[in-house]
Amino acid sequence: MPPIFSPHAHQILMALWLLASLLWLGGCATPPASSRDPHTAAARQRILGAAERLVGTPYVLGGESPGGMDCSGLVQYAYLQAGIRLPRTAMEQFQSGRPQRKVLPGDLLFFRTGSDGMVSHVGIYAGKGQMIHASSGSGQVRKVSLNRRYWRQRLVGGATFLGGTTSLVQYAAPFGNGPSG
Repeated sequence: MPPIFSPHAHQILMALWLLASLLWLGGCATPPASSRDPHTAAARQRILGAAERLVGTPYVLGGESPGGMDCSGLVQYAYLQAGIRLPRTAMEQFQSGRPQRKVLPGDLLFFRTGSDGMVSHVGIYAGKGQMIHASSGSGQVRKVSLNRRYWRQRLVGGATFLGGTTSLVQYAAPFGNGPSG
């Protein structure tokens, strides 16, 4: 009786089986410590919930309340709902957070949107390639895709105030020139 599969088809099936096994085992990987901590996970949910509820809020330069807010006011307000005090401006938030190469939902993303090269904008990473930010251009708090060229070109890096030693403190110590990547 001839073989059901050719040797080449057998190799492909074995490779697919190996790939499926590796993907299945990848699901057993230990998540980062900051996502395992129930207090940190709850804080992330409170921050994201507060930010989501503010979508549509008017943009107001210097604003930090549901009546109107700017980008750093949105971040400060959302974090305060989780019991975490942050500095007021995007630059101060950038200098005070712990840099992260890989951000998690609730972490902050920083951008250079002005011509002076300084960090001038901040948003809250919402997961799935999106962020929530107060947009001066649209005049409101919005949830947007980070896949847009505009954001990719201006991204400075990410930072967190969650987990570790910067959680639930008024202001963390600056870390120098800011996050890399």
